[in-house]
Amino acid sequence: MLDAAGLFNESFYLAQNPDVAAAVQSGVIANGFQHFIESGQFQVRQPSPLYDESYYLSTNPDVAQAVNSGGFASGFQHYISIGQFENRDPSFLFNTAYYLDENPDVVLGVSQGNLTGIEHFVKFGQFEDRSPTPLYNSSYYLAQNPDAAAAVERDELTGIQHYINIGAAENRRFTPFINPEGFSLPNRVATGDTTGTSTVFWTRSSAPGAITLEYATNLNFINPIGVLNTTVNDITEPVKLEVNNLTPNTQYFYRFTNAQGVSSVGNFRTPEPLDTQNGLRFGATADGQGELMPYMAVNNVPERNLDFFIQLGNTISADTVSPDLPNVQQATTPLDFRTKYNEIVSPRLELNPWANLQASTTLYGTWNDQNLIANFAGGENPALSPQQFFFGTEGQLINDTNQFNIGLKAWKDYNPVGNQVYGETGDPRTSNQEKLYRFQPFGQDGALFLLDVRSFRDALLPQVPDPALDSQINQFLASSFDPNRTLLGEAQLQDLKTNLLDAQNAGITWKFIFSPVPIQNLGLYESADRWEGYAAERTELLQFIDQNQIENVVFVSGGADGTIVNELSYQLNVDQPQIQTDAIEITVGPIGQQLNLGETFIPATFGSEIINNSSIDTITQDTKDFYQTLDTASSRDQFVQTILNHQLSQFGYDPIGLDETQGQAELIRGSYFAVHNFGWTEFVVNEETQQLQVTVYGIEPYTQTDIATIPANIINRQPQVISQFVVNSVS
Repeated sequence: MLDAAGLFNESFYLAQNPDVAAAVQSGVIANGFQHFIESGQFQVRQPSPLYDESYYLSTNPDVAQAVNSGGFASGFQHYISIGQFENRDPSFLFNTAYYLDENPDVVLGVSQGNLTGIEHFVKFGQFEDRSPTPLYNSSYYLAQNPDAAAAVERDELTGIQHYINIGAAENRRFTPFINPEGFSLPNRVATGDTTGTSTVFWTRSSAPGAITLEYATNLNFINPIGVLNTTVNDITEPVKLEVNNLTPNTQYFYRFTNAQGVSSVGNFRTPEPLDTQNGLRFGATADGQGELMPYMAVNNVPERNLDFFIQLGNTISADTVSPDLPNVQQATTPLDFRTKYNEIVSPRLELNPWANLQASTTLYGTWNDQNLIANFAGGENPALSPQQFFFGTEGQLINDTNQFNIGLKAWKDYNPVGNQVYGETGDPRTSNQEKLYRFQPFGQDGALFLLDVRSFRDALLPQVPDPALDSQINQFLASSFDPNRTLLGEAQLQDLKTNLLDAQNAGITWKFIFSPVPIQNLGLYESADRWEGYAAERTELLQFIDQNQIENVVFVSGGADGTIVNELSYQLNVDQPQIQTDAIEITVGPIGQQLNLGETFIPATFGSEIINNSSIDTITQDTKDFYQTLDTASSRDQFVQTILNHQLSQFGYDPIGLDETQGQAELIRGSYFAVHNFGWTEFVVNEETQQLQVTVYGIEPYTQTDIATIPANIINRQPQVISQFVVNSVS
């Protein structure tokens, strides 16, 4: 067995306890181990990075009870004499079940009673660079600590040895989920999926043990409406608590308090009942990746006093390497995905704008392909998928696969979203599947319709190449009008139609349909992934809106990597004329993403993408060179808009922008086309006039290289008004 001396780490103990180090130095006591045995263990002092008294007692309440009743002098005594043989975990740093699962050669010795798992690690495993816990990420630790990486390269020690003997005493981080010197509610708090009477509360605690939620209508939490308690066992898994006793049109405050006594506070408002008209204010953005944290583009959101905020998918980039998950090109395991999600709500450069946003209002959200893998289609047969290497070949549909469910669960875990499931719909693509579609009215001012455009869609059509032959273009357009192809799935499309009629009949002014991909015609560039690749269903939806005279429909969409505003039209078939509707689309975002061009990164905004990714047969080299000479975002916007309008005209599509001749819209500032910024968009419905005001906030875009080389420049960027316009309601 491993005895007390074997588990004790002298250098760590003295570094963590300067008073003991001074006593040893002056000769009052012989060494740190003597102090720990005689008094330190009873003072909850930590003897080693591998044993944490607070952790052990909080995760083993039977031991805590035995210590309190005098059965053991400390949890440490219990662990040495009993706990290690029962395969109990002594700290975050050692997970016995994981260690034995990962090291079957150790299992035989443990099962025969020759040694314990922790004993093997201390005596052998650490020197063989065996990982003691899934939380310990060697790539992360070495990337964060170049001196440790250099020592490992010189073969002086292993990474985990460096942490145990040096890093832990210096409070270095061995996992992105724990910051020894930071806040133990590092992601702050959030609410989401809020209705007039319910919401989902969310947080993540890096301290295991009991956690308490209080919610009230006052910031002092006097006479709280509710107090809920639960336990944190896995610090990588957020806490989610749903309540159903709220009152519509009410401001709420809430507070989580964890086992360390650390608290974090947030607030939100419940939607108004249908018979009220008090105005509406909300925000939306899309497309972010952890490489570009902190998201300064949303730094001003908390001050805007929003009723809610929408995140339109691609909240992570699961198939790019990010700082918290180095050397992993594609997330595959639950821990991979949790690491990615944790990254975007954790402080970087001592700032956390996204977590601040979440605490300031309530959230609604959906996912998109980058939350799992680029261009996946949940309704496709995995054996026929280009991502077969990822999803495997088992199952009828991708949304039946284990990898799909791992990714979706991680998204749900890290978002304050409730559980809804389709019933027996008669369609295998939706039957008994997770339902992310949401419909929520906000008084008479507006209603939210939130779409899931990934889980049920048919396989993407082959993207038209660039340059393309006329025959390739014609084939794509004809295939897109196949009436058997779906983006939403029949059940979701029917829900949307029903709820649109409900909203119109209820007299709700604005109908905001939130889609992670654009529905307007934007030409061939990446069209296979948008509604244009599913033109028959696009026509069905727009025709339904048109023929049922559903008024004031605004699609708010992600996936365009910029602001592109236009009226919507549809065709009955590929060779038919465009039919104009009164519906419009406003695309939003991105919050922060980049393109890897091989040797360099560029900001992934629509403007830079279309210039850099188009062949010289589509956009000549002279044109690209001239673009590079333009030194302002607005001048680049105008230039790219001209290029795009020329391409749209070749298909008979409307040019970008709203027609102001009928007095329905007015541009106040900027343009209807802003595609060279990171940012978010605010929507305000005037209480009296029901006029919709749209304001686009943005900052100069950047890359992870910029963050690494000029961090002060990035964190000092503050959102500015890029564009603003109003749209009058039709009554």
